[in-house]
Amino acid sequence: MNHPREEQPTVHSVRPWGDIYMVVRNQKCSVDLTEVRPGERASLHSHSIRHELFHFLDGGGILEIDGDLFYPKAHEEFLIKPGQKHRFWAEKSNFRMLVVSLGEWKAEDQIRHEDDYGREGEPLKL
Repeated sequence: MNHPREEQPTVHSVRPWGDIYMVVRNQKCSVDLTEVRPGERASLHSHSIRHELFHFLDGGGILEIDGDLFYPKAHEEFLIKPGQKHRFWAEKSNFRMLVVSLGEWKAEDQIRHEDDYGREGEPLKL
């Protein structure tokens, strides 16, 4: 069964005054604006339940998904499926991304596999 996100990709709509990126429409979701500082890296983690859509607002980030590295540009996006190990980091400059969680968002859903800050195996704290 396809996940609803796979059936509704981001729509880029050009207007005389600028651009609109419709990332999610008509779905239950949680949305976070994530900013990453240079030299910092998120834990390598996965989720059991939820899909995550990463919509990069800036370039300069690095994304790892199941051992593969990506160097997203502004407005590139990646769908992370349950069970996929992933993390992101910034080398030289801050970057921002929208993280759209599709499905139920629960802290217990996140499993840390590796962590630069000594939190490996610890539950996510809000």
